[in-house]
Amino acid sequence: MRKIYIWSGIFIVLILLVVGCSNEDNGNPAGPTLAVNITEPADGDTISFPQTVSAEVTGDEIAGVVFIAGEDTFATLTEPPYSAVWSFYPDSGEVTLKVCAADSAGQTACDSITVYVPPQEFDFLLSQIAVSSHNVYLGWTKFSGMFFQEYRVYMSTGTEVDSTDQLVAEIVGAVNDTNAFIDGLSPTSDYMFVVYAYTITGSCYVSNQLAVRTESVPPPHDDGAILIPIEGDTFTMGYSWSSGGGGSEEYPAHPVRIDGFSIYKYEVTCAQYKEFMDAGGYSDPEWWDSAGWMWKEKNGITAPLNWNNPEYNIGEDFPDYPVGGVSWYEAMAYARFVGRTLPTEAQWEYAARGTLGTDENGDGYPEGYRFPWGDEFYMGGEVHCNYLAEGTPYDDGFEFSSPVGTFENGASIFGVMDMSGNVAEWCLDWFDNTYYWDNVFDNPAGPDTGTEKTIRGGHYLWRGYEDDGFYFRTTARTGKEPETRRTFIGFRLVENY
Repeated sequence: MRKIYIWSGIFIVLILLVVGCSNEDNGNPAGPTLAVNITEPADGDTISFPQTVSAEVTGDEIAGVVFIAGEDTFATLTEPPYSAVWSFYPDSGEVTLKVCAADSAGQTACDSITVYVPPQEFDFLLSQIAVSSHNVYLGWTKFSGMFFQEYRVYMSTGTEVDSTDQLVAEIVGAVNDTNAFIDGLSPTSDYMFVVYAYTITGSCYVSNQLAVRTESVPPPHDDGAILIPIEGDTFTMGYSWSSGGGGSEEYPAHPVRIDGFSIYKYEVTCAQYKEFMDAGGYSDPEWWDSAGWMWKEKNGITAPLNWNNPEYNIGEDFPDYPVGGVSWYEAMAYARFVGRTLPTEAQWEYAARGTLGTDENGDGYPEGYRFPWGDEFYMGGEVHCNYLAEGTPYDDGFEFSSPVGTFENGASIFGVMDMSGNVAEWCLDWFDNTYYWDNVFDNPAGPDTGTEKTIRGGHYLWRGYEDDGFYFRTTARTGKEPETRRTFIGFRLVENY
């Protein structure tokens, strides 16, 4: 359950779960009387699941309303109608249903009734582990019978759900895989879920029906990043200079038109990434897609690789250093947290090389720079980036990464820092070493599918002397699987117009 961006009034309501409340005057300051009345079900009813629980709440500036069965909260609402679906209770017998409200003035009120829960008939238990504005993470007890074949998860937007409704997840042959991450839901909406287990003999077993209400969309976090605006333009993408040479994946050079955007001046730092961690970034599904969340859960990922390991300059003690050791999934989760995204390859290359210089390949557009700072790696006999300096007369002064923006003479023509060196950077696109042959002109965003995500910019473990800075060129490109984590891979973000 998301634990950030909770209104202050909700905290008041949650306190009531501990101390209890009633409709009697609670001694709060004078104001419109706050009152709660449960209208459905009636006191003494025998209920069947899923059960709608409704309440009338009167008063001004209602901050939040909580629905409680026994000691378990099954819904928290911040706006009317105050109606929620109670989908399951583990024990049969008498259960106290309570609805509590709080207003912005600090007044609290509750109403409670007693209902009878009959013994439940289902084969295994389905429950909600986490929910956000657009997804839910479900879990269920493992099927204990023989001849297991598959699980199927069905979803409905009605008050009940069965196998005639929408199939949203299918897990074949893996009886221990008892989780599903359902994405693409609408904010503040009600859904019903059920899981069926099928055997190779044709038998079918069913879970309880589970009601889920998605949350509201939280505001983006402000990470204080400096963004550099870059106007849209047409430029040459790929290796286009007559001298030297690029890798096969850098050909053919081709003109590309991109719209304007803003890009982070610096790579995302450890201090910025820690804000994501402290806000529950690794436990809140709000920021993750299905593949990333399931990868994280399967591998127990709770922080970047080697976080707080001083050997790699990653962690709380290195606030101004670029965060490394993050997968593409983690980079995208952070991007969603701040309401931005990773740059496309085209955006990244344009911000790095620009459009200065001559038109060597005759396509009508200047070539830009081979390196962010110019056409020579050691231009002017100076070090322009953080790299592995073994075997060179030029020492960058760092064994691993360096604070962002250390090499001011390494800025691109737009003023973007560390586009080469320090940590390499994830891009948004799937990687394909033959993609340039498609000659996509207008805002290319890479192939539709793939197995690797693109990485740009040389890093601190690549040697600068090899092929005269070959890996630090603005056109150099490679790819890695999105789950890859290396201490020398980080990211920066863009904001599209």
